[in-house]
Amino acid sequence: MDFKLNRLFNPKTIAIYGGGWGENVITQLKKMSFAGKIWPVHPYKKSVQGIHCFKNTSELPSGPDASFIGVNRSKTPQILKELSDIGSGGAVCFASGFSETASQDETGKGTDLQNKLLNAAKNMPILGPNCYGFINYLDGKLLWPDQHGGEKVSSGVAIITQSSNIAINITMQTRKLPIAYVVTTGNQSQLSQAEIAYKLLDDPRVTSLGLHVEGILSPKDFERLSLKAKEKQKGIVVIKVGKSELAKDATASHTASMAGNHKAAAALFNRVGMALVETIEDFLNTLLILHLNGPIFGNKIASLSCSGGEASLIADLVEPTLLEFPLLSAAQISDLKKSLGSLVHLSNPLDYQTYIWNDQKKLTETFSCMTRNPYDFLFIIMDFPNQYRCSTSAWEPAINAILDAKACSVCPIAVIASIEENLSEAIAEKFIEHNIIPMKGMKSSLKAIQAAFEIGKSWHSPKLDPLIWEKWKQKKNFVINEYEAKKRLSEAGVKIPYGLCASTRAEAVTAFRSIKTPSVLKLLGFSHKTENSAVFLNIKDENQFIEILDNLGSKLADPQSYLIEKQITDVVCELLIGITRDYQYGLMLTIAEGGIYSEIRLDSATLCLPANETQILSALKSLKIWPILVGYRNKKALPIEEVISTILNLQKYVIENSDKIVEIEVNPLLIKEEEAIAADALLITES
Repeated sequence: MDFKLNRLFNPKTIAIYGGGWGENVITQLKKMSFAGKIWPVHPYKKSVQGIHCFKNTSELPSGPDASFIGVNRSKTPQILKELSDIGSGGAVCFASGFSETASQDETGKGTDLQNKLLNAAKNMPILGPNCYGFINYLDGKLLWPDQHGGEKVSSGVAIITQSSNIAINITMQTRKLPIAYVVTTGNQSQLSQAEIAYKLLDDPRVTSLGLHVEGILSPKDFERLSLKAKEKQKGIVVIKVGKSELAKDATASHTASMAGNHKAAAALFNRVGMALVETIEDFLNTLLILHLNGPIFGNKIASLSCSGGEASLIADLVEPTLLEFPLLSAAQISDLKKSLGSLVHLSNPLDYQTYIWNDQKKLTETFSCMTRNPYDFLFIIMDFPNQYRCSTSAWEPAINAILDAKACSVCPIAVIASIEENLSEAIAEKFIEHNIIPMKGMKSSLKAIQAAFEIGKSWHSPKLDPLIWEKWKQKKNFVINEYEAKKRLSEAGVKIPYGLCASTRAEAVTAFRSIKTPSVLKLLGFSHKTENSAVFLNIKDENQFIEILDNLGSKLADPQSYLIEKQITDVVCELLIGITRDYQYGLMLTIAEGGIYSEIRLDSATLCLPANETQILSALKSLKIWPILVGYRNKKALPIEEVISTILNLQKYVIENSDKIVEIEVNPLLIKEEEAIAADALLITES
C-alpha cells in the first residue's frame, strides 16, 4: 500500500488528543517554534496552554495533516476512524496494549484492538501503536510527547527505531551528528520501518539512514530499500536486536540453531548492503562517517597519534579486522623526517610524539604529509582536556594544524577521542564545520570504519538475484526418513553412499551380505541417531552385524526400518550443509564444520538464498577449517569445486520445492581427496 507520508511528516495543521501526554506535544511544538495551527481536542477543556480546545473530531475545521492520539487503547480506534473519515493526513498512536501483548494476553484483546485500529485507519498512514511519534528537524515539525536533545538542521541523517526510549537517547548525543528525522514505529501495525525509510530517501536533505530493528515484517522490503539507497547513494546502518523464533523452536537439527538469531539477521543485512553494528556507539560513529563522507570504498587506512601507547592500541585493534595499515612510502618518510627529526620512528600507525606539540607549522607539515596520500580513511587520535576544569589552549596548534591539513587532503579525515568524554560538543562542531569526522572510542570507531567499508564494498559488488521469501504459513511438518531423503538428494545431483533399506531383521542381514564391508547400520526414525545410539560404524563381518542386531533390544520402535550402507573411508574433512526456512528472513543456507560437534564448535557461515558460487566460496573461506580444505601442512587440496557444486545442487532442489521444504540438512558431508559424499541427511517437509 502506497501511503502518502509527506503530509504526516511535514504538517501545517496538527490535532492533539489526550491529557498530559497531549499537552507535552504542544509544549514541544512551541519549543520548536511550530508556525502552523495546533488543534487540541478534549471533551471538557476549553483551552490548553492558551489554545482553543475542540470537544471532538467533528468540531475540527478540517481534516488535520497530522494527529497525536494520546488516549487509552480502547478509544484509539474510534478516533482513528473519525480522522480517516474527514480526510486527515496521518496519525501517531501513542497507547500500548495492542498486538505487542499477544504473547502475554491470553484473551487476545490486544490483537483484536489492533485489527480494529487498522480497519479504522483505512488508507490513512499511522505510526505505532506503542510509539512516541516523530521529529522533523529539517522543517521544525513534530508529534513528540517528551523532551529531545536535537535542533533544526539543513541536512542530516534519518533515524527510524522501534524503541521510543532509544530514539530519545539518540537525540541527546553530543557528537553534533545532524539528525534530519527521528521516527518511532512501535509495533509496526501498518507501516514498517523499511517502508518509512523508503519514503524518507526521497528527501534530498537526508544524507543516510540509521535503523534500530527489533522485528522484521518482510526481508523483501529491506531488499527494495537497499536498491533505492544505492541508487540515491545513501548508506544504511542497522542495529538488530531480538532473537529469531527459528532458534527457539529448533529441535530437529543443528542447522536451525546455527542459522537462527544474529546469524540470520547478519546474513540478510550483509546481502542487501546494509552495515550491521552491535552498539549505539558504533551506530552513531557509522552515521557520522556516512553523513560527512558516505561509504568507504577501500580498506587502506592511516593513523596518527602523539603517543606510542595509542599507536600500539590501534594497531592491535585493527589486527582482526578487514582494515589494513599500508607501509609509508619513501617520499612520506623523507618528508616526515624533515618535520619530525631523526629520533621519531616512522611507521603507520604513526606516533609523531610531542616534540612538535606547540609548533603549528611542523604539526601541519606532519599531518599534511599523511593527508596528501589517497588513503581510504585517515584518523588522528586526540583526546581533549575536561572542558569544565581545564583549558584547551595548548591544543589549539594541533586543532589548527588538523584544519590546515584537511584543506590539502585527498582522503577522508576523522579525529578519534579514545575516551568518549574527551571530545566536547563544541570541538566536535568545529570539526564538522570543516568536514572532519568527530568520533569517540577507538574500538567503536574502527567498527564504524569497517561498517562504512562494508557498505562501499557491497555497492561495487555484482547485482544478486532477488531474495527467496514468502509469507509462509506454519503447518504440520513431517520428517522424511534418511533413506528417502537421500534418494531425493541423489536425484538432485548430490552424491550418496550405496545403501539398502530393510524393514525386517532377515531383510537387513540379506542387505548386509550384498554390501561390501566395512558397512554402516542405521536405525531409521531418529532425527539424532548418534544421541540415540542408533548408528553403528565399521561393521566388518556378518557375525558382528548379527551381534549388533541381537543387542538392539528396546532401541527398535514400531514401525522401524534398517538402513545398511557401505562405509565411506579415507575421509579428510566433514562439513555440514543445511537450508532452513526462516519465517522472518527467508531461506537460509548454513555451511559449517560437520560431525557430531557442530553445535559446540559453531564454525559456521550463513547466507540468504539464492547464493551464488562466489558467496559460497567466501563462506567456506571464512570457516576455521578452510586450511584443511585447501591442503594443510602440504596435504593435497580437497575438491572445493565439487563441494560448491554439491551445495548449489542442494540449493536448486530446495528452491524448486520451496513451497514444501521446511528444512534440509546434510551432516556430515564427507570430503575425500577426490569427491564429496552426503553421509547423512535430514529432510523436513510440510507434506
